[in-house]
Amino acid sequence: MITADYIAIGTLLVFILLGFTVGFGKGLKFFTSGTFGKILSVVACYFLFGVVLAIPLVQSLLDRFITFLRGKENWFFNVLITIRIDLIVLGVALFAAVQIARMIIVAIIGGIMGINNPFIKFINRVLGIVLFLCVLAVITLIFFQAVKWIGGETDASVRQAISGSVVKLDFIYDNNPLLYMVESIKAGFSS
Repeated sequence: MITADYIAIGTLLVFILLGFTVGFGKGLKFFTSGTFGKILSVVACYFLFGVVLAIPLVQSLLDRFITFLRGKENWFFNVLITIRIDLIVLGVALFAAVQIARMIIVAIIGGIMGINNPFIKFINRVLGIVLFLCVLAVITLIFFQAVKWIGGETDASVRQAISGSVVKLDFIYDNNPLLYMVESIKAGFSS
């Protein structure tokens, strides 16, 4: 085992202990509030935008909105049409809806996980461990992706430090699924 393996196992144990101690309800509330919660909402909106836009009722409302703006025959409304104000309004409305849904869902789950029942407490702790392990996985993937983006000597030294890892850190580094997701998002923006 290399040093990186010991660090990975130690970090894994710390996150397991944190998940067991904090639990799912409080952990979910922590990870979905504040700036991080807004970032999660933006990511959810990115994936939901195309689905919502394909709904015939939504498309009909957006068409009526554009028709209304064109009927005004004003330079300001023409600028709004040019910048696709209809899609901007849809994005803002979707973000607001996702924010409200996120807050409601987190409050309900937090309330359920806060019930003073041995079975619920057990489930809360087990799901807390799963949540914290997922957060650790995401942090690790983001760190590895950032190092790849930096490249050069940093990339080479990190790759060398984790080479031959028993817990397969080198495999995760070379096959980071975040890389494929980022590439597909870039491809979506370019088309």
